[in-house]
Amino acid sequence: MDEGSAYSSKLTLTFGASGGPTHARPGDVTDAQDEHLRTLKRTVALPVVTSLLSDAELERVTIHWGIGGDPGDVWISVAAAGEEFEDLLTSPSWHGGDPDGEQHSPLTAQECAQRLADHLEDWIAESRFGWGQRRIARYTLPQS
Repeated sequence: MDEGSAYSSKLTLTFGASGGPTHARPGDVTDAQDEHLRTLKRTVALPVVTSLLSDAELERVTIHWGIGGDPGDVWISVAAAGEEFEDLLTSPSWHGGDPDGEQHSPLTAQECAQRLADHLEDWIAESRFGWGQRRIARYTLPQS
């Protein structure tokens, strides 16, 4: 085959000063450093997570301020039976919260818990350790 009929392609990607696109994700500030995140962990995350995962399965639960998304986004990270679950727990942009970074949850604790339970139930059913299981979250949220 002569070189005139050969196919060639060239793709060049360039990024601005940031070095690439940023994606919303959990940041480095967790419930270990922040009182608001500690309260969300105690009053919303732990009741839901511990109703769905056994002590033997559950390795870690952390709540994080988000980066790369809306200011004030809050993420949850769960490690269970060698697998990782990450999800946006709440965001000020939902339900008309303050998009200027005021750090509060625009969802009620019950709404946050219901959303987390729904997402975690689905994740467990698709995980290696809980494949095909239909676990139902049964929890009671403590008074803040």
